[in-house]
Amino acid sequence: MNNQFYVNLRSIILFGFAFLMSALIYTGQIQYYIAPQMMKFMYFATVTFFVLGIIQLFRSEDSEEHCLCGHDHQETRHPFMRFIVYSLFILPLMTGFVFPEKVLDSSMAQKKGVSLNGSVKPKGQQAPQENSDSSTPNADEFLEDPEGYMEELEDEVSETSSTPTNDDGIYDYDEYYADIADEYKNKDKIIVTDDNYATLVDTLSIFLNEFQGKTIEIEGFVYRESDMNQDEFVIARFMMTCCSADTSVIGTMAKGTELHTIEDDQWVRVTGSISKTKYNDSTIPLIQVTDVERIESPESPYVYQDIGIFN
Repeated sequence: MNNQFYVNLRSIILFGFAFLMSALIYTGQIQYYIAPQMMKFMYFATVTFFVLGIIQLFRSEDSEEHCLCGHDHQETRHPFMRFIVYSLFILPLMTGFVFPEKVLDSSMAQKKGVSLNGSVKPKGQQAPQENSDSSTPNADEFLEDPEGYMEELEDEVSETSSTPTNDDGIYDYDEYYADIADEYKNKDKIIVTDDNYATLVDTLSIFLNEFQGKTIEIEGFVYRESDMNQDEFVIARFMMTCCSADTSVIGTMAKGTELHTIEDDQWVRVTGSISKTKYNDSTIPLIQVTDVERIESPESPYVYQDIGIFN
């Protein structure tokens, strides 16, 4: 095969990726892979692949071999090496067209684990400190830059003193959640939707005492831990922040007399009153179920946490 064949092959690969992304966007299956706030980058990448494919299509073998820059840009002529290099692009492309999209279910939830407190972390659960050979790292930091160390210490103290906590003192949280709590605390019924799911579940965990006794309506798929009773299950959702790689599982425990008739992975709409319970030495929200309804799985099985960086 001459070099012009490989020039054309690269053009086909570029067009292939452009068509693959276009198909995912058109069918809506792109939602299985990335969060909505990332769509602008998908549009940009799709257009870029199309443009590069057109440019590559009109390139000739001579234009690659004679660039007059004084360097040899020819790729290896060894057939096996060429096969390996092009396979790195062709195989993922074929996989995208051939293999069906799979929606995550409770089997993946079992592997990932389910957070029953939303995405918020209790106070004191900080990232582990890096290993250090020094037994007095704070003193070393002070001696290295006394003024910088004191300024940083003052900022930390100021931030800590101005950061509110809920009435149990369990969580540190942003003022954003306090505003959400104020918005919903006077409502008798809290309806959790796809758009507010992550925000409300987090707020409910932080201000659990304030929300006790209120009626809540929430949808999700049924998931049970091995140590749960048959009259208990978790109403769970997969939450995506950026892409499918960072997907986590958040949920709310529910308890009721009719729940033993609901199978795992069944999508349900649950209505009940908010209370709290202890599970694995943690205080978590609990829904005392008054009504449970089997529903069809939604068009988008995921909820999204907007981190605000790409808006």
